[in-house]
Amino acid sequence: MATIGIKNIDELRLHVLPFERRYHSTGEFAVHPLVSCRYIFSDYDLKPKSPEEAKARGEKGFNGMMSSLPRISVYDGRGGHRVVTADIAPTRYLIGQAMRDYVKSIIGDPSNPYVLTDSDFKKLSPDMANVSLVAPVKVNGSYFLLSQIKGKALGSGEIHTGLVAGNVDAKYLSDDDPFVSALQNECSEEVGLDLSTLDRTAALYMVDERETGQVNFAYIARDVDINDVLHAYDQSTRQKLVVGEPLEVMALALVPFSAQIQKADNTLSTIKAYHPTANGLEEKMESSRGVRPYTMATLGYLGESTPFLLEKAGF
Repeated sequence: MATIGIKNIDELRLHVLPFERRYHSTGEFAVHPLVSCRYIFSDYDLKPKSPEEAKARGEKGFNGMMSSLPRISVYDGRGGHRVVTADIAPTRYLIGQAMRDYVKSIIGDPSNPYVLTDSDFKKLSPDMANVSLVAPVKVNGSYFLLSQIKGKALGSGEIHTGLVAGNVDAKYLSDDDPFVSALQNECSEEVGLDLSTLDRTAALYMVDERETGQVNFAYIARDVDINDVLHAYDQSTRQKLVVGEPLEVMALALVPFSAQIQKADNTLSTIKAYHPTANGLEEKMESSRGVRPYTMATLGYLGESTPFLLEKAGF
């Protein structure tokens, strides 16, 4: 299960490595051998590397260049000042998929008695780099996380308690702050907002999603006006619906700070969602909706850190 891997970050320092981390890299740069074998077995090394190559070959998907974090270190200095340093390197997206494929082959095989542990996930994971923006809002005196319901993406149909979230594309590694650049892109693509309109903190904590091959550094949006976000999301999705463009974010949702995940099926109940239509957002009360591992970790963190997060969010 996903957890908060690093709490209360005061400073994040990235060291960009100038070469690609590949499925056959060695030493501390290496991908786990079982993941590497799965990558080769699935012929992922033969997939198109760009949209142009995929189009020329008549294929839909491509193995884009994202990034991963082969080394993450935490240092606690005087006064509890916490500095996180991380090596980050260009890495093909399907290396993460190969890890998920391997995990699925183990979990989905009833004849296999082996149970994967958290320690196994940490060893297997290539730690693909992700970022997210968490948006606490106050509605009618109660606190919520303005969240997304995943569209055409990993975890489609499930609630992700980051308002925006996504991979760190390798093209941002030459920028001054690759994580903020990635966050800006996701904000624009997913909800139609410029990140500069959302007063954000620096990275505050890291969600350990190694069961899906990822780690996610979370930022907090301050003084969020829910109406502004809903308006921007409505306008951006109307344009996409007109041309039939698949939505990365199927809907937005209000998740109460006090929400409890139903352990039997990993769902949340009685959630207000805002679904885009050609005529504007449609409000629906949903009786049940599955959640991403990120959501499980975030809601668990809220249980122990609500005052901290509310203070960071400007309340």
